[in-house]
Amino acid sequence: MTDYPYLVTISSEKGGVGKTTLATNLAIFLKALNENLPVSILSFDNHFTVDRMFEIKGQPLKGDVADFLRGAPGGELLHTGQYGVSYIPSSKALSDLKHSVQGPLMLARFLASAQIPGVLIIDTRPDLDILTQNALFAADRVIIPVKDMASLENCRNIFELFEKKGFDKKSLSLIPCLIDSRIKFDGPFQDQRSLLKAYAINRGYRCLDTYISKSPKVESLATNPSGRVYPILTHARNTEVYGQFTQVARTVLLLRIFRRGSQRLPGKPLLLRGAPRLDLQPRQGTSPRRPETPHVQRCHQGVFVRFQAATERQRDNG
Repeated sequence: MTDYPYLVTISSEKGGVGKTTLATNLAIFLKALNENLPVSILSFDNHFTVDRMFEIKGQPLKGDVADFLRGAPGGELLHTGQYGVSYIPSSKALSDLKHSVQGPLMLARFLASAQIPGVLIIDTRPDLDILTQNALFAADRVIIPVKDMASLENCRNIFELFEKKGFDKKSLSLIPCLIDSRIKFDGPFQDQRSLLKAYAINRGYRCLDTYISKSPKVESLATNPSGRVYPILTHARNTEVYGQFTQVARTVLLLRIFRRGSQRLPGKPLLLRGAPRLDLQPRQGTSPRRPETPHVQRCHQGVFVRFQAATERQRDNG
């Protein structure tokens, strides 16, 4: 059990919310922040993005994710990857293995003897099949990317699944992803990030204190003539997303320390919060807001009051 990894599962039922971008780049940023920390990644999806990003050409194949699910020791399947991140190669045979998976806790049992140290990140498919359930229930931290109201609605199914199985929902955290900073709203929630966090917290969901912006530069890293998938760390250093991934990685490192029972690092406040810090004052240089109707004012006030109350409850509960 000494080498049981700190497992981070990236999951959402909705496709196109940035799961794989989050999983692969989080692994690279974790390694960059702590060179001595073993970081590994695997994927239950079938698009092979993990392999395209981390594969070192000429390395002999020792097995893949399907072999891991058949009971092969995970530590023996790890391949040395680019950027110091190890990976277990993806497999096209996972759909044929689903019927043989023995319940939603099989992965947790395999990890107990897998000898995979440090941090392991699992990228899941956009559904709640038996493989995704295994990745969710085995995780120390589940990060759920949301980019719109549809993906926020889908979060309900993950929370209900945990409640049905009797698992602690405190391991679940939402993060707004692919946020377009050009979109602005009237009222207390001026942008997509604030609005999504407000509605999430109003429903009792925990949120990370940062978000991931939509970036054409980042999108180009996965679609280019070379066919490679390039990381944000080395190819998008001058973007806002670079700093956001740094903050997400630092949050995960702190959560791992707290999970292991260590004390809080001096001078390093916990980056996980129950609510965004909202600036309700008009920004300088912006045009005056349009007058709001009484109905809109009441709606904003009601959501904001419930949002503040939910925020205080989450802070009181830790």
